[in-house]
Amino acid sequence: MAEGVTGLDAAVQALRLEVLAMGGLVVDQVTTAVQALLEYDRDAADLVFARERRINAYDTAIEAAGFELLARQAPVAGDLRAVLAIAHAVTDLERAGDEAKRIARFALATMSQPGFDPAVAVHRHLRHMAQQSARMLRLAIDALGRGDASIAHEVARMDREIDREFEAALRELMTVALESPRRMRATIDTVFALKSLERIGDHAKNVAERVVFIVSGDDVRHAGAAARAPAL
Repeated sequence: MAEGVTGLDAAVQALRLEVLAMGGLVVDQVTTAVQALLEYDRDAADLVFARERRINAYDTAIEAAGFELLARQAPVAGDLRAVLAIAHAVTDLERAGDEAKRIARFALATMSQPGFDPAVAVHRHLRHMAQQSARMLRLAIDALGRGDASIAHEVARMDREIDREFEAALRELMTVALESPRRMRATIDTVFALKSLERIGDHAKNVAERVVFIVSGDDVRHAGAAARAPAL
């Protein structure tokens, strides 16, 4: 019996390690994509596209390993929660990677359009949101690796901060759009780039909430919304 438990623990830990590796790559994708956008770096954008295949490979491999673990080991209680939460976390990481790819695509579109770049007007917001979303991902991934649920509150706080910055950047871009209607397409692309960073923050928050589920079994994904809902 002890040997079986040890084997299960090792399998769950192997899943965690794979998620940590995938998460580190996703963080690199986010920072590289924003570098491409802000520095007009075509090589950085190309690197994001090239590494997308590795993220997809992690997604497929971890999903397959999780299904095999469920079938062969039949985990229960905390181990079962861990496997299920890891599977959901991988989905969030893969989607965060997709958002990084979108930012890289917007970067290439910007490079192909000579003239004023609307992203310049919100350069500070873009850079800060990128730093915050990447830090949120690192914190959430590290918490997942260590099984530390205490970081979820910090990640949620940072997510609210990114939401506020996103709204501020949108207000500035509205002014740009009114002053430079001919650059509307580029302005819309900049809005989408900001939205991608906001979504990356959401995915990081989701990962942190999965850690709470692993540790305590509590599903806190809708706790904030429930607290804000009006009484009937």
